[in-house]
Amino acid sequence: MAATGDLGKRLKRAERLTAVQEQMRRAAEWQLAAIRRDADAVEADRAALLAALGGDSHGHLFLEAANRRLRALATRATELEQAAARQSDDVREKGLAQKRAELGAERVGDLLRRERERVEGIERLDGLAQRRDASLP
Repeated sequence: MAATGDLGKRLKRAERLTAVQEQMRRAAEWQLAAIRRDADAVEADRAALLAALGGDSHGHLFLEAANRRLRALATRATELEQAAARQSDDVREKGLAQKRAELGAERVGDLLRRERERVEGIERLDGLAQRRDASLP
């Protein structure tokens, strides 16, 4: 019976680890979503700036400032693209870690179930043996 207690503790630990891995994966997904929102905002700023330059008759006066702003936006977009790629890899790694934790918890759960079945089988056999002994003269 001590083995089932140890397995029970291992199962609880494995389930906690699985929950932590899931939280870490979700946090990584949220970070990726934030990076993508930032990239969308940069793209919207770029499009708005280009539209303002194209539609303004005084656009030539602000051409140098617009050029600097477009370069800054392009640099930021590149940085965000690289960050999104890194974060995507991180999300994938966190997902794999979560799957490994889930599989570990399943294995421990299976071990616990088999151990309980084994103990129940032994107890049934002991019960049958005791009843036969009781009926002997």
